[in-house]
Amino acid sequence: MLADSQVLQPTYRLSGFTGHPDTLKEMQRAAQGPRGEQSMLVRSVMEGIVRDLHPKDYLGEILAVRYFATEFVRYTNDPLHVELVKDPQRMCEELLAHGIAIGDCDDIATLIGTLCLQLGRQAEFVVVGFGPPGEYSHVFVRVLEPRSGQWIICDPVAGTDERGMAEKVTTYYTVSLDEPPGLGFH
Repeated sequence: MLADSQVLQPTYRLSGFTGHPDTLKEMQRAAQGPRGEQSMLVRSVMEGIVRDLHPKDYLGEILAVRYFATEFVRYTNDPLHVELVKDPQRMCEELLAHGIAIGDCDDIATLIGTLCLQLGRQAEFVVVGFGPPGEYSHVFVRVLEPRSGQWIICDPVAGTDERGMAEKVTTYYTVSLDEPPGLGFH
């Protein structure tokens, strides 16, 4: 049993949920907000991730963030009847308190996207489906590597086979983390 001091009580917001556009708005808000890109705690975690890299190793920074999420964030599903979106600071607080954070694909994508925003990189959420067009079931991040102009997929949920996952995608769209929440949706 956890002691009261071991249970983190995050801030939260309840609102109507009508599908993936609502989740993406919350993800954008979380990434851009005071507990996301503006958070010094998240900034400190990002600096720890890239501290030992050579300056201006932009690809190395992106891959280090992806590796960090793979090693220190455990994937789990949302509750059965609740769409839960953890903000990046919450994920970092869990990591510092327990040595590992837990989240679903939207939590992990929001954390990776925010860490990359703090690196000064452009990032997008990629919303994908593996069935009929217009049916979406997963989200991950892609990050623009500025030297090559290539988008780097960062999806620890896919394991080591991001390419295999991407080949199974039948429908997708992207949402920029630079847009105000709610813009760029299909």
